[in-house]
Amino acid sequence: MQRFGLDFGTTNSSLTWARGPADVQLCDVDVRAFNPRVLRSLIYFSIDSRDFVVGQRAIDEYLTEDMQGTLIQSIKTFLADNSFEQTWINDRFYKLEDLIAVIFRHVRAVIAELTSDDVSLVIGRPAIFVDRPEKEALAQDRLRKAAQLAGFFDLQFQYEPIAAGLTYESSLNQPELALIADLGGGTSDFTIMRLGSGHAGDRREDILATRGVQIAGDSFSARIMAHKLAKYFGAGSTYRHMEGRKLPFPSMLLAQLSRWHQVTFLRSPKTREQLGRIRWTSSNPRAVDAFQALITGNYAFFLFQEIETAKSRLSEADEARMHFRRDEIEIDEPITRAEFERLIAPDQAQVHRCMESVLAAAEVTRRDIDAVFLTGGTAQIPAIRRMFAEEFGADKLKAQDYLTSVAVGLGLSALGTQ
Repeated sequence: MQRFGLDFGTTNSSLTWARGPADVQLCDVDVRAFNPRVLRSLIYFSIDSRDFVVGQRAIDEYLTEDMQGTLIQSIKTFLADNSFEQTWINDRFYKLEDLIAVIFRHVRAVIAELTSDDVSLVIGRPAIFVDRPEKEALAQDRLRKAAQLAGFFDLQFQYEPIAAGLTYESSLNQPELALIADLGGGTSDFTIMRLGSGHAGDRREDILATRGVQIAGDSFSARIMAHKLAKYFGAGSTYRHMEGRKLPFPSMLLAQLSRWHQVTFLRSPKTREQLGRIRWTSSNPRAVDAFQALITGNYAFFLFQEIETAKSRLSEADEARMHFRRDEIEIDEPITRAEFERLIAPDQAQVHRCMESVLAAAEVTRRDIDAVFLTGGTAQIPAIRRMFAEEFGADKLKAQDYLTSVAVGLGLSALGTQ
């Protein structure tokens, strides 16, 4: 039996092969990618091959086919959404687990190249998908079904922040009480855990508390879209109803526009017809044309890539510019780090409250914490790191590879299931 750990993330995924306590190897999961150990968690239905492809190949074929197929990103976000029963792609309906299974089948193929032995898999999951028990059960059940569709039947689940804690623990030479913060694309998860205790196998007695909130990197991108770029697509404009009343541009369309994983579902005849009606009496028809171009040209992926690039630049610089020109879309918008931090302040406050709640649940104080281990791409944002430094002291902040440390811990967790 060969043991693997899979970090299926909202934005990125990674895989480890656990051959022994001192031999947990990161696997190459995307040979086309700049970093082959990181697979972009997106899928694309290729018109040419009439099949799904994933990761960097999905992006490449999306470009080759002039963005005419269906590209889906952040699909993990829908796991707890019971309104998402199925979606129509090309010529058939797919359930959510069918789509996630596409990524898992790719992982299964990677494993098959490494070993022909039976496989046991530990899959990471957030500390909380959503704060409703029935939806929590739905999310994990969908994840299990997707794994089974891909041929994984010997499988377990592990909380992602606990996995990150196991990774950090492997570098310790003395016991510590740690706050593990896993800040990814879809969720921010926290665990208080005793590390270096010498306990093996089931570590439940070392876990003092776990909490999570559905706020993370995608939420920050949505803030930029809503407050800086939505004006290019109709925000602030008005149109006239058939009865002559002046109405604001539909907030529901703008709300979907602000979430990358929902933009794909705006590509429907109903939405195009609605935008066509609005344009006739719009106070800003050019913005309505830009909205139409965004969904007709299937440009949302590239627009959100520009937002992600700006976020990354703001980690090093005080200002960044977002440039985007396609068809009727013309964007040239600056954003400063101070402005970005003001935009995400409400989300950051929720993350902070979640952090406080895990301390309270564990019945420990900030002074009791020996180390704060940060993982996930969102943990690299200066305002987020500063929040932890102000609460616990900069000397207590620890990190390894932000994108793969959870996968390493899932491999270590897989060894504990023997």
